[in-house]
Amino acid sequence: MIINNHKKIGEKLELFFFYKNINTGLPIWLPNGIYIYNKIKNIIRRINISNKYLEVNTPLIGNYSLYKKSGHIEKYINNIFKILYKKKIYLKPMNCPYHCLIYKYYNNISYKKLPIKIFEFGTVFRNEKHGELNGLFRTKMFTQDDGHIFCKNNIEIINEINKIIKIIKKLYIKFNIKEYYIQLSLRSKDSNKYIGIRKNWLKSERILLSVVKKNNIKYKIIYGEAAFYGPKIDFIIKDSINRKWQLSTIQIDYNTPKKFNIKFIDNNNKICTPIMIHRAYIGSIERFIGILIENSNGNLPIWLLKLQIIILPIFNYNDIYILNLYKKLKKNKIRCNIDKTKDNINIKIKKYEKLNIPIIIIIGEKEILNKKIFIRQKDKKFSISLNKGYKYIINYIYNN
Repeated sequence: MIINNHKKIGEKLELFFFYKNINTGLPIWLPNGIYIYNKIKNIIRRINISNKYLEVNTPLIGNYSLYKKSGHIEKYINNIFKILYKKKIYLKPMNCPYHCLIYKYYNNISYKKLPIKIFEFGTVFRNEKHGELNGLFRTKMFTQDDGHIFCKNNIEIINEINKIIKIIKKLYIKFNIKEYYIQLSLRSKDSNKYIGIRKNWLKSERILLSVVKKNNIKYKIIYGEAAFYGPKIDFIIKDSINRKWQLSTIQIDYNTPKKFNIKFIDNNNKICTPIMIHRAYIGSIERFIGILIENSNGNLPIWLLKLQIIILPIFNYNDIYILNLYKKLKKNKIRCNIDKTKDNINIKIKKYEKLNIPIIIIIGEKEILNKKIFIRQKDKKFSISLNKGYKYIINYIYNN
């Protein structure tokens, strides 16, 4: 079995690293990595805006009363970081309590304005045990593409969940994620683990099961893995040694809106409580990048990379021939650079091969004289005329 360890690959590609003596479970992102991180965020942001979500930003800390109201103190306290013991201040474990407060700010909304959709790239903190930490897959701090949808009835819930699943499928195709299944996480018989009445739990579980079947995705039912406030469907991906990790998630919650006493006015002018969908298209961005690294063995999609092409001059990097090629590539929105260091050409080649740069262009006196470029890729090396080489590069970058 080939083990594509994302921690080792991530350091080799200069994406991120962990400084073990200071911040176990907390990755430090480097320029190459944060470019990918932000590129993924921008893709998700565009999807959210096109689906009429309202983007928000909420505090990284909260007090005892907030998490007492949401149920996290009672059901989730072992996973929460306490930072000021006497004042009972906690690092944020979830974004949903704050999103309920945002809805409440506009309370008694007309049913005509529902569903209301709120999202943020919410950084949250989990008090994970040292032995459970695993690179980007399980960290003490991570950012979710977190969204909450407030719905007026079950028909609206079903419609919204179907839309979410459709978006998740498209995202997985875009990022070349082919193998996954859904875990339908239901509650166990231990009622002390959960909040809310049985009737609403059964209703939520039936909805999720019917939606999963309709979408024709392979699924497994697991009892006891539901969130404390409601059942959920998790998209499960395997890493390079077949360990299972949750990425995307969709959860139905009849309970948290009641706890925060949020309301809407229905078509009979009656005050009602909305039903809440918790959803994340990719879940933890950190974990998502870790999966991408392992699935591709570090050969990430070219469109995702900070640097797509490097030009290595053998002598004068200011030669007009080299600068014209560079300008032409930049004009076509290809992310390229010229290595202007005085290192030996072989040292430069090894450096950029280690970084998995898709195309290395070498230009020496012979290439300039013959109006050619020399291209190095992982699987091939060849000399080609400047015009043909330029067309080859454009086609390769745009089609991969």
